[in-house]
Amino acid sequence: MALTLYLNRSKWLAHLTRMEDIYPDYLPVIKGNGYGFGNEFLADTVLGLRKSRVAVGTLEEARKLAAKQFDEIVILTPIVSGLELSDFTANFVFTVGSFAQLEALTEKTGALSGSIRIVIKCQSPMKRYGFPHGELAGLYAWIKKWNAAHQTVIDVLGFSLHFPLERLNDRDKEQQISAWLADIAHHGFLCKRMFVSHLSPDTFKLLQNRYANLQLVMRVGTDLWLKEKSAYYARSRVLEIKPIARGERYGYKQKRAWRSGYLLYVAGGTANGIGLEAPVHAKGLRDRLKLSAIWLLSLFNLYLSPFSFKGKRLWFAEPPHMQTCVLKLPHGFPLPKIGEEVAVRNIRMTIATFDQQVETGSVVGQSVADD
Repeated sequence: MALTLYLNRSKWLAHLTRMEDIYPDYLPVIKGNGYGFGNEFLADTVLGLRKSRVAVGTLEEARKLAAKQFDEIVILTPIVSGLELSDFTANFVFTVGSFAQLEALTEKTGALSGSIRIVIKCQSPMKRYGFPHGELAGLYAWIKKWNAAHQTVIDVLGFSLHFPLERLNDRDKEQQISAWLADIAHHGFLCKRMFVSHLSPDTFKLLQNRYANLQLVMRVGTDLWLKEKSAYYARSRVLEIKPIARGERYGYKQKRAWRSGYLLYVAGGTANGIGLEAPVHAKGLRDRLKLSAIWLLSLFNLYLSPFSFKGKRLWFAEPPHMQTCVLKLPHGFPLPKIGEEVAVRNIRMTIATFDQQVETGSVVGQSVADD
């Protein structure tokens, strides 16, 4: 029984290598479920690429990777509680986006000596924590006062900007970065690095050339691990097939079958992220019509699944179970064999957890069950 992720490792690694050419010395982001691959696997991959720095989402994720041989583990989410003295290690870098977060970071340092390395988050149109321009003077004064009075020194490793994906063009981003760099220098900071996200290769290169003495660092997560879609795919094992007659009851809810056919039981369920959805943002009429159609179908308990067989997208027979999904197959449609695999399309890798991962060097993108 398995929901399996197949990975063409050589093709995948080739994409990671190309990313280095596009964004030299980029910062790999490893967080959450490891984009479907798992954080440990991605961390080992990063080390295999001979990169010494990585970014994680939370303090808890940093702790799990602390034993890895990284020079820097940048924690992207500011910390407001839960810090232990053991967290002030040489390779942890903390993100700070407000005075409250800065105070929470320093309140437990006690008699520690050495330095606390931080990245200062600059407020962007994302409105997702970050110091506004108007607080830079006060921030510089706060850090200067702290360093003069304590043996634990705050070392500002750099600044960061996190841009939205839409409604901000390359020119806008370029102007905002330039404005921040000018303001940072004006208030006395020495900006060693600027961590950025969602910049086009052309804009990244332009800024690199303009600020030759600045280390511009691109944070890359989704585009790094998931953009080369031809390098990975998912399949699910067929566990059981049951014929069902029209009007016959089945499943937890004992629904009646609308027509005769088969119930197809496959591996993978809510524990694997199957059937889970996040809210979507409708941007136009087409999106709204699509969401309306999905809503109307749901009134009749009709939900498309991510599973397909012989090129046909299959419907859920009932809501996904924890580790199994029950699908509908119409009467007369070719049946898979028990133990055979069916394709899993449109799976959300950022919430998916697979039972196993298998490496393959073969041509990917088509399941045997789809042929």
